[in-house]
Amino acid sequence: MPSDIADLHLVASVSGGKDSTALMLALRESGLPHSAVFADTGWEAPETYEYLDLLRRRLGITINVVGVEGGMRARVLNRAGFPARMQRWCTRELKLEPLRAYHDAVEEQTGVETVAVLGVRADESAARAKMKPLEDEPSGSRRWGGWVWRPLLRWTVQDVLLIHQRHGIPVNPLYQRGHDRVGCYPCIYARKEEIRLLAEHAPGRVDEIRQLEADVTALRARRNEDTPGRYSTTVGTYFQGRGENGFVPIDDVVTWSRTERGGRQLPLLAPQPTGGCMRWGLCDTPPRDDPS
Repeated sequence: MPSDIADLHLVASVSGGKDSTALMLALRESGLPHSAVFADTGWEAPETYEYLDLLRRRLGITINVVGVEGGMRARVLNRAGFPARMQRWCTRELKLEPLRAYHDAVEEQTGVETVAVLGVRADESAARAKMKPLEDEPSGSRRWGGWVWRPLLRWTVQDVLLIHQRHGIPVNPLYQRGHDRVGCYPCIYARKEEIRLLAEHAPGRVDEIRQLEADVTALRARRNEDTPGRYSTTVGTYFQGRGENGFVPIDDVVTWSRTERGGRQLPLLAPQPTGGCMRWGLCDTPPRDDPS
């Protein structure tokens, strides 16, 4: 690797989340030239697409977009199955592979080696705390196959929010609603409160998941007729849980999300969100006026 990181083509991965936005702002402050790329799963919240447009306007930047045709919906129907904890193909197929292809294309066009610049922070999880700020990940299963730089690894959430305020950039409105993360909407790892917020603010996505569950179940039945035993279970649901064979329909998940702790009783009053900006504070400082 060149001794000066500026000799590389820096590619910042952007998600519309607070950390990747802080990453772009930090690169901006440092004066390091870079490009930005967004891996569109086709399964993001409308607010996230709008937020990316806000970043383009406010910062005067280009955010390139990569993805696969049809996104999440097409891959679910092709498989007749949803991502799961033991089969998390969504990250690999919808994000890592399109991003790797983008990096390869940039290297071929420019003749300059790329480095993936990520807004990963150590305090997000035990696994991330073990990551290195800079490393060359070899090609292979679940590996990137190139240089990765994590300049925000030791940043706190307060550092992230303060750089937003310093540049007059608001956070994604999903955080202000109570979500802790943005990305796939919903993620298969969505918390109880996030599912409740989804049902409250995006009932159309719940309808879409319900239809996808019906389509997947029908596909499995037809394919099992052609190839008996192809699917060990004939039911396909977005979330896994304690239902029959570990599958729980979306409507049951939404009902559970509205219950109090223990999952049995509905509260007398709708609970106030506790995640996102409600958890961190510092999100309520008014940004500069949008010049656009």
